[in-house]
Amino acid sequence: MRLAYSVTKSLCPECLCLVPAKITTDGIKVYMEKYCKEHGKFETLLWSDLNLYTRALRFSRPGAPAKPHVENAVRGCPFDCGLCPAHKQHTCLAILEVTNACNLICPICLADSKSVPTWNPTIEDIEEMLKELLRCEGKPTAIQLSGGEPTVRKDLLEIVGLCRDLGFKLIELDTNGIELAKNPCLVKDLAKAEISGVYLQFDGFTPKIHQILRGRDLTKVKEKAIENCLNAGLSVTLAVTIVKGVNEHQLWDIIRYALSRKAIGVNFQPFAALGRYLPNLFNPLDRITVSDVQVEIEKQSGGRVKAVDFMPVPCPDPRCSSLLYACYRNDKEIYAINRLVDMERLIDNYSLKNEFIEFDKFLKAVADELGVSKTFIKNFKPQWMGTSLRLLLEHLKPEGFFSVGCHFAQDAWTVDLERLSKCCVHELRENGKLIPFCLYNITSVNGEKLYRDSDLFLKQSGVRQV
Repeated sequence: MRLAYSVTKSLCPECLCLVPAKITTDGIKVYMEKYCKEHGKFETLLWSDLNLYTRALRFSRPGAPAKPHVENAVRGCPFDCGLCPAHKQHTCLAILEVTNACNLICPICLADSKSVPTWNPTIEDIEEMLKELLRCEGKPTAIQLSGGEPTVRKDLLEIVGLCRDLGFKLIELDTNGIELAKNPCLVKDLAKAEISGVYLQFDGFTPKIHQILRGRDLTKVKEKAIENCLNAGLSVTLAVTIVKGVNEHQLWDIIRYALSRKAIGVNFQPFAALGRYLPNLFNPLDRITVSDVQVEIEKQSGGRVKAVDFMPVPCPDPRCSSLLYACYRNDKEIYAINRLVDMERLIDNYSLKNEFIEFDKFLKAVADELGVSKTFIKNFKPQWMGTSLRLLLEHLKPEGFFSVGCHFAQDAWTVDLERLSKCCVHELRENGKLIPFCLYNITSVNGEKLYRDSDLFLKQSGVRQV
């Protein structure tokens, strides 16, 4: 028997209509249950660990809304994005999709990308979108150039230059790495253009994993892409889609590999039923959740990293994302910096609640909290004063610092309007519309979408068809 934990609103996975929903628990796991008058009852697993779920909710903080792009909501949330005046958080990260074409047709793709684009905005279109983002946000945000596959655009460097000319400094490239592996000159040019780093799709080490998720063996491609990035001085973050029964057994191995290759972090993304996917890989009641990732990393690391080392990120809804910041000496000696201080107090004392916390800012806040005498940046300086932090670092003599993230994207089964209202990762679309990233990719069990490629959305937006 399950007990009601809270109530919210969600969508019917069949028709995407707004329906009442409740979050329930059996004392161990957390579920969502909802009922559609036309299609009946639906239920899905949200978190596999009730204790970690309730801990995450302690990190919830009020948002800081930006200027709305849509002044009047006609149909109501979530059908009038965006953003509308009802949205509770500003844009921390804008996803700028420069094309929806891709050079890899993956069996699993939240964008449902094809080889031929239907969305390929001009430089002028992109400039208008970025200027509207600046108007709404009031200052440059972090930008992720995405797709499809952004490297299929021949004018990618021009797009990067445009972003920089408009004042955007944090510009990350979201890529499968195929072009970066075979074209080291492009990698060098991207480094010269001063992109902030590469967010590289990386799902595991065996050909079987790549074949299931990507349709071909990409093990050598990923290795070469990382090598070319390192040679060019580009930082790399590994982006890992975790699918139950496919690659959840390699979480710690991926972290160790990332450390050995001097990547700056790993971001684990539990599979969400968005876009294109193989139905046999998805069971709403037997799926990987944020808490599964945290607990599995603790098990696979032999306790070197603990589930409670992950800090729920308070900028979006804290059930959406969590982060572990660590220093390391090698791939076996990792120490969670999060353990050094009271994270809830730190978030409030240093105003870290309305942004995805930049690593340097987080480290400085920790150092200040512990009484370190100088700004704590990435290169350890042994002459710094400060008790526990100084002693820790003198003992570890760390090679560097590293982050492990986990982002639980919402799908038609798990979508929660309370979570959506606090979203700070937004798809930047035509005319400067900003749409919560999960919502933009919401897909019904029949393949229908609310926003991406939706006939109604395209008509309302006046999107240019290719």
